[in-house]
Amino acid sequence: MKQRILSILFVFAITTIGFSQSGYKFNVDLNNVNDDKLFIELITPKIDTDKITYHLPKLVPGTYDIYNFGRFVSEFTASDSSGNQLPVYQQNDNSWEITDAKKLVKISYKVEDTWDTKITKPFVFEPAGSNFEKDKNFVLNTHCLFGFFDKLLQLNYEVNITHPSNFYGSCSLTDVTSKNNTDTYSIPNYYNLQDAPMMYCAPDTTSLMVGGAQILISVYSPNKTVSSKFIAENIHEILIAQQKYLGGTLPIKKYAYLIYLTPNAGGSGSNGALEHSYSSMYFLPEMDGKLLAQTMKDVSAHEFFHIVTPLNIHAEQIGNFDYTEPKMSKHLWLYEGVTEYAAGLVQVKYGSMTLEEYLKVIDDKINTTKYYNDSLPFTVMSEGCLTKYKDQYTNVYQKGALIGLCLDIKLRALSDGNYGVQEMMADLAKKYGKEKSFKDEDLFNEIVKLTFPEIKDFFEKHVAGSEPLPIKETLELAGITFGKPSTEKNISFGGINLGLNAENNHLVVVNTAKMDDFGKALGYQEFDELLKFNGKKIDINTAQDVLGDYLYNAKEGDVLKVTVLRRSAAKPNGKKVKLKSKVFLVTEPNKFNLSPVKNASQKQLQVRNTWIGK
Repeated sequence: MKQRILSILFVFAITTIGFSQSGYKFNVDLNNVNDDKLFIELITPKIDTDKITYHLPKLVPGTYDIYNFGRFVSEFTASDSSGNQLPVYQQNDNSWEITDAKKLVKISYKVEDTWDTKITKPFVFEPAGSNFEKDKNFVLNTHCLFGFFDKLLQLNYEVNITHPSNFYGSCSLTDVTSKNNTDTYSIPNYYNLQDAPMMYCAPDTTSLMVGGAQILISVYSPNKTVSSKFIAENIHEILIAQQKYLGGTLPIKKYAYLIYLTPNAGGSGSNGALEHSYSSMYFLPEMDGKLLAQTMKDVSAHEFFHIVTPLNIHAEQIGNFDYTEPKMSKHLWLYEGVTEYAAGLVQVKYGSMTLEEYLKVIDDKINTTKYYNDSLPFTVMSEGCLTKYKDQYTNVYQKGALIGLCLDIKLRALSDGNYGVQEMMADLAKKYGKEKSFKDEDLFNEIVKLTFPEIKDFFEKHVAGSEPLPIKETLELAGITFGKPSTEKNISFGGINLGLNAENNHLVVVNTAKMDDFGKALGYQEFDELLKFNGKKIDINTAQDVLGDYLYNAKEGDVLKVTVLRRSAAKPNGKKVKLKSKVFLVTEPNKFNLSPVKNASQKQLQVRNTWIGK
């Protein structure tokens, strides 16, 4: 992270403004970046109250961490038409109260980017944050830059982005005009603005037409390792499969893949994507194209399906999202779980994944759920995922997907193969759609009305209740046998859980609870930072190659040497400790237990064929 310097206070000449307007007008100049900050100017709508509060979001849909995006704002001022400053009181990280608000004409402030910042607690996951690299790249998640006044989220927004002449702005918005290196976006309300991230850089874009929709792929690869054309070629098959899954046409006019490929580790220590209704923002390693291709298929399959939910199926908590005091819906099993399930199902159902590969995906999810609290009702976890049950949230991608699987197979069995989750989601989208929200307490009953009375019992016991999912019995309905657990012996590097020290990119041993016998023989301790592994320097940038090389080439009897930095009260800066052990095989469970029944009944074959087409 580069050294910070004190921000210089700029004095901006304020032209007298003698009019008021009914909406927001924002101006941003990407040529004007100082100290990793952008200057934001807002010509405000007419305010009819003596006091008004301006907010940036505390949290946005699709994220499940409270990020307080106002933390990155500085030098906030409000002024009248003559340029006189009005009194401003900052209420909290995200809110500024302005008095004499009837005189208010302009607000200005600076925003620091979140990717390169010392404001790290919590660090904003890159796909939800902002990146300001002058003359190179700008990732503009709009919730990082633009805010709203109390109860005025439904006013129209005009956003003017001035950019370098060689830059192109990629996003999902369609109402845009360009003149003199300034793009002007017209957006009907804050919800639509916040749902539309942008990426500005020298253009590398490819467009596809799928299901009546324009699909824009925009890539920033600083070393030109991967092109938008390459990614388009590799996700086209998945897009066609999703088109078929959704009935032949897509419920959108335009969708944008905004893909930032990084040669270095990010501050969060993670990579992935954040979904939006009409786009998705990616932060992924700048790796060899062949390696990136499968990652893009898996991640994009999930993110793209969010055009169904929450775009066309959502609870009131999403439809009227409270950016200042957000409340969570009970139904993360639907938003994230069924979306994750559909992302795998579409691949096996339409030929880009074999049955054996798909059963391995299911088996991995079954085995991963053991790391979570399986007796915690999923609806309770969903409501409390920001606070009390934050550590359980990622189970949405495991048990949440398995809820979708069990529901799908049960529906197929009850309907003689004629109705499943695929049809259920289409019916829910017709009933609700983009403008209509469901009530949390009504969703289960609405699904039962569309399907079968037996489904109510499933929801009450296994989603709203604490009973484990009936996975074995459910898979048997489709002629899939669960099999007997087995074990195998493998090379291990210790069975430790690794995290990241974002200050130096060192991998850190964050948990030894499941450390295996080889890890014990080496002598790892929690909070050890890995420096060298098998004689090679290791950090977040080299870990995949170093660990992969070891696991692939190590043999019994070899000696593994690991150098760690171990901190203590006596040595807070740490001391280097050398760990060593002869390599031996460690007994691990063989996770691949699922297989088709050899002599499946006609009923089982009917369910399986309509479920996955195999």
